[in-house]
Amino acid sequence: MQNLALAILDGNLVADPEQKQVKDNRVVTTFRVAMNHEWGSREGNQQVSYVAVECWDKLAENCGKYLKKGNRVTVTGVIRQDRWKDQDGKSRSMIKVVARTVRFDTPPTRSESEDAKEAEAAA
Repeated sequence: MQNLALAILDGNLVADPEQKQVKDNRVVTTFRVAMNHEWGSREGNQQVSYVAVECWDKLAENCGKYLKKGNRVTVTGVIRQDRWKDQDGKSRSMIKVVARTVRFDTPPTRSESEDAKEAEAAA
């Protein structure tokens, strides 16, 4: 039986997404999402969590094209752990979310809206 490891993230990008092509001309885009957590009293005990997100193919293209630092997003996906050995031979690992959907929660600027309309007209 396969185990389930789903994630839903709601937060803001801490930097512009990074996009690259990998083998077989697939596109991968990565970014980090910051999420604020409050707990305890109303005095504002706060902590920030940062989660790495990875997108593939068409979703990666759209995220790379339309997302910018500070944009608010809601990401749904599966939790994955990458494991590797560094230059010194030490074992390393990183938990990330491989996105299935990314909702763009920041309204587009006027120029972005005009670009999207032009792209629709050209299609």
